[in-house]
Amino acid sequence: MQQLVFEMHCLRHWGSRKAIFLLSTLVYHLLQRDFLLPTVNRCCRKYVLVSLEVYWAMAFILPKGIIKEIIKRLRTFLWKGTSSSGYPKVAWEVVCRPVEEGGQGIKDIFALNRALMCKHLWAVIKQDRSSIWVDWILQVRLRDCSIWTVKENKGAWGWRKMLTLRHTLLSQIHFQVGDGCSFSLWHDPWHPLGPLIIRFPRGPQLTNTGLLDKLNVVLTNGQWNWPMITNIACLEITQLLPQVSEGTDRIRWKSNDGAFTTTAAYKLFHPPGSKVVWASLLLGPFKIPKNCFILWLAILGRLSTLDKP
Repeated sequence: MQQLVFEMHCLRHWGSRKAIFLLSTLVYHLLQRDFLLPTVNRCCRKYVLVSLEVYWAMAFILPKGIIKEIIKRLRTFLWKGTSSSGYPKVAWEVVCRPVEEGGQGIKDIFALNRALMCKHLWAVIKQDRSSIWVDWILQVRLRDCSIWTVKENKGAWGWRKMLTLRHTLLSQIHFQVGDGCSFSLWHDPWHPLGPLIIRFPRGPQLTNTGLLDKLNVVLTNGQWNWPMITNIACLEITQLLPQVSEGTDRIRWKSNDGAFTTTAAYKLFHPPGSKVVWASLLLGPFKIPKNCFILWLAILGRLSTLDKP
């Protein structure tokens, strides 16, 4: 198994057939471990699946081909275990719904993987240099730009795919302008128009500012102090300036406490659905998991009977 993990880390392209084959083999070995005996009931399998999903989803950004293979293995394990008999009684899409919405609370691995990758991006946005990976990204990948303006066609495959998530992430982030010492004048989306360098490529020349200047070059005593703009195209910059707050620049998640959570990011890729009226029958501290699972199948009309094996 250690050899399999080593080979997967050495792969340059995660969408290749070799990657899918190696991952399939590794998932198979994980599901065949001694602690997953055929006697393990289906309720315990559900908790095993949740753990495996989190393990894979937080390590790398996964290609769709690999996600399909993981789902295939996990679905087979849920309904068959390590035996050869059994078949899926409920669609995997339904299984991945929260219990309140009629599912089993297993996370959708595609949405979970993207949400956990957003967590890595959030660390880059907040410039959390306690992480070696974040510090390397800031010094190498983002040396002359920001996470918002770096091109998606450069770097490793995983990095390029992570960059495709930033637009979804940006819709939930609020940039609060303070002293202007942290935000990049042209590369950070502190302005309602987004990163100014994208909309105004010649902005630094027309405003006599530097491409890598911080926002404080156009702030004086907490007030905007832009150079005289003679170009009509750039006048839009000064017409939509946000309010300046006291203190330092802040990046906040659009929530009550302003903190990023994986749960909130997960909902961006897997929006909540309508709740079912019978969810209370399956929820509670004194419910027996095995009985709840059987009741869930019965409510959905998927319980094996003499008329419907």
